[in-house]
Amino acid sequence: MLKWIVPVTRKEGVERESFREFWRCIHAPHVANLAKPVRYCVTLFDSAGSLGGGPSADEMRYDGVAELTFRDFDHFSAAFHESKGALRTIDGFAELTEPQSDGLFTTERCYVDEPTADNAIKWIAFVKRGEGVSREDLFSAWRFGHSPRVAEAIARSEGQCSQYTVSHADQGIEGGPWDGIASLWFRDAAAAGRPLPATETGDPFPPLIDAGATIILQGREYVIVS
Repeated sequence: MLKWIVPVTRKEGVERESFREFWRCIHAPHVANLAKPVRYCVTLFDSAGSLGGGPSADEMRYDGVAELTFRDFDHFSAAFHESKGALRTIDGFAELTEPQSDGLFTTERCYVDEPTADNAIKWIAFVKRGEGVSREDLFSAWRFGHSPRVAEAIARSEGQCSQYTVSHADQGIEGGPWDGIASLWFRDAAAAGRPLPATETGDPFPPLIDAGATIILQGREYVIVS
């Protein structure tokens, strides 16, 4: 499967709540009808945050993110060959958003998959590798060293976190600011503000990332196509 992740920032002067309603109720259905992805969700961010503390006061880089899953690049190309121009013009959404090239073509891996509560908080970390670190080394440490530790911590969290996925930008296209994202679904806002249980020492992943560049945003996910 190919997962296309598209962060979105609204233009200055566009009112936040009307933008969110337009995205969910008008633009997202148009995307679903034209592109026909296997799965499609939109996450609208409410704040920046981090594990182990309350929401940060830092300015948010994005207002939300769209995640569209396709069978492969052929499916993606076929979906957008005829409709890409229409998607930009059909409803005026592009006029409300800042132009950017921060999208990622990724492979998603799921490590924890339990039912989520209706008021679940979705937490997304946009990850950038450190200088001189190869994508291959980052993905290996992330997949085989870090993610199993996070999954084990979640198993000991007594329902604090219900889902955990990682999407590596390993589908052959480089150049954007991110090498992947990690997504966690917490039971509620209070659970999102508490640290998970401590993980096993010796995690090879943290030394490989640019911690200063990595950002964490949290909000709610809306599934458009399941």
